[in-house]
Amino acid sequence: MKVLMIDVGGTNVKMMASGHEGFRKFPSGENLSAARMVRGVLKATQDWSYDVVSLGFPGLVVEGKPARDPLNLGGGWVDFDYAKALKCEVRSINDAALQALANYNSGRMLFIGLGTSIGATLIADDVIIPIEVGCLRLKKSVSLVDRLSKESLAAIGQKRWKKSVWEAVSVLRDVFWPDEVVIGGGNAEMLVPFPADCRRSDNQGAFRGALRLWPGSDMLAEPRTTTWQIKRSRREKK
Repeated sequence: MKVLMIDVGGTNVKMMASGHEGFRKFPSGENLSAARMVRGVLKATQDWSYDVVSLGFPGLVVEGKPARDPLNLGGGWVDFDYAKALKCEVRSINDAALQALANYNSGRMLFIGLGTSIGATLIADDVIIPIEVGCLRLKKSVSLVDRLSKESLAAIGQKRWKKSVWEAVSVLRDVFWPDEVVIGGGNAEMLVPFPADCRRSDNQGAFRGALRLWPGSDMLAEPRTTTWQIKRSRREKK
C-alpha cells in the first residue's frame, strides 16, 4: 500500500509518499481553505502515485474527521469531502498526534511540537491523547503559546525563547509525568545544544506515523472518538 502523507502546518503544507525520498511543500497561511489545500497537494504531487492518504490536521479531530476549522488557517475544513477530492481513502489525525505516533515505542511519552504555534500529544500505554497546552500558564499573565510560538520567537529572540521552552518542558513534565519527552516541529532545530533528557524528532520522521494509520505497519492507530488506540502486529508483540 502506497501512502501519501499531508502535514498541514500554519506556515507550510508538507507532503511525503511511499517510494519517494524527501518531501515537498507549499505555503499555507490564514487564507488556506481545505479546497485550496487539496488543489495545492494535487498540483505538487501530480507525478507521484499513492493508494491512500494520511492527513495531519492542525486542530481537533473527532472520530477520524476534522471537527472545527484551524485557528490560523482559512475555513471549510469540517464538512469537506477529502476522499472525493483526493480520489482515495483518507484518514485524518491531529498533526501533533501524527508526530507523536511516529516516535512512540511504549510506555508514557509526551510529544511537544514547536512550530507556528505549539502542539502536544500524550501517548500512555498505547492510547494517543492530543492535548491543548497553549493556554496553560507559564507565568501569571503569560501562556505557553505567548512564549513558544513562531511569532514569539521573532519578537523576543532565540535566547529568551529557548529559556521559555525549557521552563515549559519542566512544567509539562510535572503535569504528565512521561517516561520520555520528544520535541519536534520546525523550530526545534533552534534548541542547540539539545538537552540530554529529551529526544529530538525529525519532521521527515512523521512519515512513520502516516504509515501507522494503515494496516500492515508494526502498529495500527485506530480512532476512538477523540483519542486513538494502538494495536500492535504479532511481530511487535513478540
